[in-house]
Amino acid sequence: MPRFIQSLATIVTLLALLALVACGASPATLSDIPAYPGATALQPGESRLADTLAQNNATDAALRGQLGVGGKVEQQGYRLPPETDWNAVKAFYDEKLKAAGWGTNSMVSGIMEQANQGNSMFQTANWQKGQQNVTVIMLTSPTDASVKELIVSLASN
Repeated sequence: MPRFIQSLATIVTLLALLALVACGASPATLSDIPAYPGATALQPGESRLADTLAQNNATDAALRGQLGVGGKVEQQGYRLPPETDWNAVKAFYDEKLKAAGWGTNSMVSGIMEQANQGNSMFQTANWQKGQQNVTVIMLTSPTDASVKELIVSLASN
């Protein structure tokens, strides 16, 4: 599973970078994005997913520095309660983010919904506000369906 998590986290970072090609600065920070109820934040040094996300954050900063572009991608991982399902996660973020002025892009949402239907272990959704994107990914362990983790990624430029 570690390789699976690293691959997914890398994909999230790349998707966020691609989504930022024409973006400008905006004031939201990762701490402005609520954690799912009952979720426990994963800490680097205690979780392989958290280690991977911390590395992604550092790699993003280094790459942007080399390219001379602004912005950043911030990512946080969470352990979800075992009974959590994707519909509840998506509904929570739809409610909270839309109330804070975030919206969805129908084309991006449509693509993500199609991908979600093909893989119950990897579910994702995206919201946009100004020049920022929030991507939420729920991962279910392929060996133990009660092990669920969440990645919240905020891409800003």
